[in-house]
Amino acid sequence: MRRDYLSRLSRAARWYLPPAEAAEVLEDYREIVAGRSEEELRRDLGTPRAAMRQLAQPKAYRRWLAVFGILSVCLLLPMVDVAAEALSFLLHQLFREHFLCGGVPATSRLTILLFPLGAVLALVWFRRTGEKGPGKALPRGILPLLVLLLPGMAWVWFLVWVVLTEQWNIVNFLFPDYGQTVIETLGLYIVITGTAGMFGLVKVRLGDRRWLAVYILSLTGAGLAIFLWRMMTRMSFDGSENWQLFYWIRLGVITLAGLLGTGVSLC
Repeated sequence: MRRDYLSRLSRAARWYLPPAEAAEVLEDYREIVAGRSEEELRRDLGTPRAAMRQLAQPKAYRRWLAVFGILSVCLLLPMVDVAAEALSFLLHQLFREHFLCGGVPATSRLTILLFPLGAVLALVWFRRTGEKGPGKALPRGILPLLVLLLPGMAWVWFLVWVVLTEQWNIVNFLFPDYGQTVIETLGLYIVITGTAGMFGLVKVRLGDRRWLAVYILSLTGAGLAIFLWRMMTRMSFDGSENWQLFYWIRLGVITLAGLLGTGVSLC
């Protein structure tokens, strides 16, 4: 029971306090916790969260919450379109009326703009305030999540190639439902990136800063997927000969920047 209380206390300390301060506080609390039951600790100290919340500096903690909120919005914003489309489809099935037609187009545009904000802010903040764990080995769990995200990015790029090179024969062969499956797989991947990225973001604060790689790669995957989502659901061609060039450049920059940020995060 003491170990259970101490583990929760450790997580609470790392959430409410900067890494260096959390380490000092935990060192002191290990002596306090030693040899006492959880009932005694709860009576004298309160819950782990309550104990650490009292030690947090309000200004520093509010600053962290602001950064956490911005990074969360940058990552989860693409899910707004997915949720809006799913809700519109559900309402149409129930009432045979079209609601929220086209989802919320503004969210797609904001996602592209917020991608550099999320990537740069995360790198600057956690490289300055985060701590790298002991040893060269990556914390357990990082590599499986990165391996989960990379095939999704490769799939998105395959779809980008199909659309931009107008390989409609491939689309008709793979997706006889006129591309609805493409939209559904993109939506699923966006949900996966949002879930994995938020997990990585929390783990960065609670432990090793190298978890930031999961957040950066999730942010990159979400940006690519929602960009293609917008291309397939709201794009209008201007008829110019090289209309694809803009999309190749934009998607290439997002991918290269995301992979570079992921690599930096692992260092």
